[in-house]
Amino acid sequence: MKQNSVIAGTLSLILLLTAISCTPTAQEGGGIGGTGRVSSVSSGPITDFGSVFVSGVEYETNSTVFIVDGQSGVTQNELKKGMVVLVEATLLKDNVTKAILKRTADRISYSDTVEGPVQEIEASGRTLTVMGQTILVTDKTVIDDSVPGRDLTSLVPNVDVVEVSGFISGDGVLIATLIDRKAGAPDYELKGLVKTHDTGSQTFQIGHLTISYSGADISGMPNPTVTVWNGLPVHLLGDQFSLTTPGQLDGHLHATSVELESFGVQENTQAEIEGFISQMVSPNSFLVGPILVQFDTQTVFEGGTGTDLGSGVRVEVEGEVSGNILFARRIELSSPVKLEADLATMNTLDGISGTLTLTGLTGTVVHITAQTQFKGQGAPIHMGDLSVGDHLTVRGEPFGNEALATEITRQPASSAVVLQGPVSTTNPPSIVILGTSVDTTPLPESAFRQADDSPIGRTAFFAAAQPGVIVEVEGMRIGGSIVWQEIELQP
Repeated sequence: MKQNSVIAGTLSLILLLTAISCTPTAQEGGGIGGTGRVSSVSSGPITDFGSVFVSGVEYETNSTVFIVDGQSGVTQNELKKGMVVLVEATLLKDNVTKAILKRTADRISYSDTVEGPVQEIEASGRTLTVMGQTILVTDKTVIDDSVPGRDLTSLVPNVDVVEVSGFISGDGVLIATLIDRKAGAPDYELKGLVKTHDTGSQTFQIGHLTISYSGADISGMPNPTVTVWNGLPVHLLGDQFSLTTPGQLDGHLHATSVELESFGVQENTQAEIEGFISQMVSPNSFLVGPILVQFDTQTVFEGGTGTDLGSGVRVEVEGEVSGNILFARRIELSSPVKLEADLATMNTLDGISGTLTLTGLTGTVVHITAQTQFKGQGAPIHMGDLSVGDHLTVRGEPFGNEALATEITRQPASSAVVLQGPVSTTNPPSIVILGTSVDTTPLPESAFRQADDSPIGRTAFFAAAQPGVIVEVEGMRIGGSIVWQEIELQP
């Protein structure tokens, strides 16, 4: 399918979603001074309990309605850390400072991103194939205790069934936030982006899975004889799964229902979402799961610019919903791992997957998969297009002391070096990040900075830089050495 056909299908989403809404229009109360109430919607993983924390933000849940896999009347006890949920909430704000004083969840909804049989498990347990979808496991993935020993390699292919919650980061690619082992028969379920829609055979694909919707309830979709579904985000349920070819990672699913995924809110609702860009729709719009985000010259970028956006990039977006489009006020590129330097070594068997290291960061091993997105000078499309000496920017996720690359950009030649990732260990004046040790002895006190870029000093910095905290170090390559210039705590 040509790219313009895919984009046309996705742009039709703009019109389709305007007719879908299920919550009241946002209301803001109060007068000059005092407080006001504002409707909001947010999407992200559950990070803690007490009340419910989503992407680290607390929501009170005293009167919340919980919906889990379409079932209402459930309690908060049905939720788990790592579940990616949709929160419809009321915010109490100070009318003068605009500070949010309290967030109260009116409704929290959850459904699996994929549920089905495990087909393949990488020896390291970092990658699973589930019902034709590639599941990437990061340091942030919660492995439920239903998985024996919380060890994914203990799962039995073609026997065990898992429920996965996570972020869609590309065609048939999920970054898992929670993996559960399910007892009993699966309730086949999948979210993803449609491709190769064939109205004649009533089939389409998501990843390596072919879906047949003959006889399915498609009342939640546009008329397939009028609108080709390519590029649309969908949520489907099925009743029969089979391997297309024994021993292969593809498969066939008969769907019982297919519906369009949407935000499901009306005008002027404040929105906050976290996720991975699953598709660039145009130069100034993209999809994060089912959510269409648009940005313009007034949008504030943090951690990068608009040119850094692309499939597989992790973002946090704040803005307002209008016409079921999220117009972004702020976009933060929030990938925990960011590396920049010259390509030093490559190790690959097929030119597509493998590992690489970067000059000056040779303690950091970067893993490349078939799902890694490539862009930049010369339009590389896979690992085999790179050459030693290329200047690269790598964004991704941590794998212990290693990194999983979700995006690699080939840049113009530069002496700049950047190392960002979680702290492994500290032994002042040295700090180890993703396996690379940085000696901070030559840095002046003013080079140690907080997340807001203000100076913090050496002693306070090392007190805050505990294992797991994200830190960025910037420097320059001079001759054969790296001269570090600044080190900063990240949000």
